[in-house]
Amino acid sequence: MSRPSIRYARPRAGDECFICPAAGVPGVGSWWALVVSTVDTLTEGTMYLRVVPLDQVGSADARVRTYFVRLSGLLVRRTA
Repeated sequence: MSRPSIRYARPRAGDECFICPAAGVPGVGSWWALVVSTVDTLTEGTMYLRVVPLDQVGSADARVRTYFVRLSGLLVRRTA
């Protein structure tokens, strides 16, 4: 079984990422989320992420949220 690695990287669906002010997302606190999908932007070093908070994955009240993030401050946890 591979161990998850945490690094600054370009996320992809299935990865976990740390939503926080350092990633350009102010006002929502800091928490780990599961990436549902990604969309590139016209600005280099940024992207849109559709995510679900990890503590809501598998629950009936899970809600997909969309955030504009700065990749230079986004921690990504990948198992492979």
